[in-house]
Amino acid sequence: MGKNLRKNYFWFLLAMETYGLGILFIVKHSIGTFTPPGHVLEFLDDPPFIFLLAIAGTLAMVYALWNIKHMFFKPLMTGLLTFVWLMFLSAFLYQDFTMGHFGFQSLFASFIVLSILGEILIKRG
Repeated sequence: MGKNLRKNYFWFLLAMETYGLGILFIVKHSIGTFTPPGHVLEFLDDPPFIFLLAIAGTLAMVYALWNIKHMFFKPLMTGLLTFVWLMFLSAFLYQDFTMGHFGFQSLFASFIVLSILGEILIKRG
């Protein structure tokens, strides 16, 4: 498992970041701090989307720890992660556009999406 973790540390870190995004939305939902009210981010903090984040993070964690090579696991995992992060990046950018300024969330999500695409295209090991 340690050998796989050293080989797939990028996917492990991405799984942690995906879990972190889910935790951020759980905390924001419980204290209700979305501005403006009724925004798209209030829709994305509902349980189905948090569950989607958990599934994507778990698939990345399983790949990072056990390096599964069966049944198109890696393309499925990378596709799901890319979809999830693009969806949340779009929501963050929409919120920033309506608020009139760019925030940390959209910058962070754009770096994540670019790093996923870079990892897929460069295909290290």
